[in-house]
Amino acid sequence: MDAYFLSPSSFSILFLLTIFQLSYARDDFHFTSCAPFDCGNLVNISYPFWTDQYNRPSYCGYGDEGYKLKCRQSQPPVLTLSSQEFYVLHLNRSYGLLTIKRVELNNTCPQPILINYAFNYTETAENITLFYDCRSRGGPNHRFSCRKGGKETSLMFFKEDENECTGYSEEVEIPIGKKAFDYLIGGISTVNESLLVPFDIKYLAYDGYCKQCEDSGGRCGSNQNETSTFACYCRDNPHSTECNRGRSSFNLGKKLALGPFGDHCNSSNCPSKHGSLSISFCTNYNIHTLDI
Repeated sequence: MDAYFLSPSSFSILFLLTIFQLSYARDDFHFTSCAPFDCGNLVNISYPFWTDQYNRPSYCGYGDEGYKLKCRQSQPPVLTLSSQEFYVLHLNRSYGLLTIKRVELNNTCPQPILINYAFNYTETAENITLFYDCRSRGGPNHRFSCRKGGKETSLMFFKEDENECTGYSEEVEIPIGKKAFDYLIGGISTVNESLLVPFDIKYLAYDGYCKQCEDSGGRCGSNQNETSTFACYCRDNPHSTECNRGRSSFNLGKKLALGPFGDHCNSSNCPSKHGSLSISFCTNYNIHTLDI
């Protein structure tokens, strides 16, 4: 009767192959860490937004603090822009748009939003100029009181065709919703009411790089060491802009013969003929073959 056996070296090779294959199949921890997340009543949020809640790393978003979300159960996420808090009511990733609304002012004077490389206004927003401590008289809808630096002060709004304020201490430009602006001009709403109307801003970090990354199966993020640099987190490893289409894989070659698995043998020929082992695996489109 023919004998079949595996030599000790063959057992070692099979063991190493099994361990290598299991470890190689595990997704990279950056990729798993940056899965889409839910924040308040918004779901499936991803780059460029991030939060320091839920143990989510900052590299899953864009490094700018303006993209950091504060999550509260069953409520809209909160975004901080120029030290002011805004509710995020809607997020449109297809167009890179956020619908935001000021959190209740609580008698605090509004501040300008310093739009930088992270955000931009859209046609749904309109700037109005407000004057602090204006001595000129104005309609009740155009004046309101608030606190600045712990002191009570007043703000005044004027239409463009009216005489500007005299004797004011400071002026600021504040974005409000376009519809709110029209109502304010028409005397339908007050300044305070207009400041709480939602409007859209465009976020600029979601760009072609991110689409390229997602189309290749990756998840967008930023470089851990340089948060302003884009990174594409893939199942195998982080990449600069996109994942390798042929995901790094491990495959046994078409010829696999360990001892007598390639041929029958008997006691007379087994010691001198153990077959051969051919291993092929690919990484980053490079194919490697080992003959043992």
